[in-house]
Amino acid sequence: MAQEGCLKATIWGGRKLETLFGKRLPAGQAIGESWEVADHPHGESHVANGPLAGRGLRWVVEHAAEELYGPGAPAAWLKRFPLMVKIIDAAEDLSVQVHPDDAYAAAHGVGDSGKSECWVVLEAAPGAEIINGVRPGVGREEFRAAVERGTVAELLVRQVVRAGDVVFIPAGRVHAIGRGIVLAEFQQPSDVTYRVFDWNRKDASGRGRELHLERALESIRFDGQRTEAGGQGVARHDGTVMMESLAKCPEFWLHRTTVARGEATFSMSEGFRCVMAVAGQGSLTASRLSGEVVALRPGRTVIVPAAAGEFRLQTDAGLTVLVSGVEK
Repeated sequence: MAQEGCLKATIWGGRKLETLFGKRLPAGQAIGESWEVADHPHGESHVANGPLAGRGLRWVVEHAAEELYGPGAPAAWLKRFPLMVKIIDAAEDLSVQVHPDDAYAAAHGVGDSGKSECWVVLEAAPGAEIINGVRPGVGREEFRAAVERGTVAELLVRQVVRAGDVVFIPAGRVHAIGRGIVLAEFQQPSDVTYRVFDWNRKDASGRGRELHLERALESIRFDGQRTEAGGQGVARHDGTVMMESLAKCPEFWLHRTTVARGEATFSMSEGFRCVMAVAGQGSLTASRLSGEVVALRPGRTVIVPAAAGEFRLQTDAGLTVLVSGVEK
């Protein structure tokens, strides 16, 4: 099921979703995000092809859960598709922020799960940076004082990134995407964000955006912030296909797969797959689902349901995709 993403206008967005990926953007708006796969009250993707074209992902979950997930899907998956996939265009710096973990979200009734996420950088201007954590040794009270003084930027870890880089951001880690970066984001299906600092930015009405310092301070993990998701590197390389394990955590896993030429078939042991093309051209076919062929180009995202059992990628001159799923 190829997906039609839900576009989000933001104060920090740009127009690269149109220039890089051919997405139709509303005129005169800065668009920061395309929610490529989303089943959330704040935004929903829709099926773009086949007999379910036009149906929202919520409808698919409610009416075709066994085909989508296979038998024995967790109850939480019936309430909300368990993965969200985005493309983000940061024309300006995003706010310094943190997402809570599942335990905090449940205890405080925020109406969402926690949020761990993984970024794959698709384009980065020379010298473009992200913020990835708080400097070692900084504690909660020192951090609070720096926020109140307006000097919190001095306590943040900055990291220069380039196209192809992978960054895992667990719940509880302070982070921000810097200007000049376009990336794919794979995350828990949550939209809860606590802003710490927004660079003293004002909106069109001259107002600053709301900050959430107390909730943020309760959510930030000041110890052990460098924990990563356990990507295992190259998992397959046979001359035609290279598969890299980028991230594996309890909430989701993520691979990057490149097919140099010809075709390659990938078995699905259980559950669905979300497949986003990020480079090259090609197609995806699931023979058990009437053999429907979906053309792939950068920025196109497809959900392969469990009922497919397998899918095939085909390319004449090279194709790279990001493939993600969630273990039951």
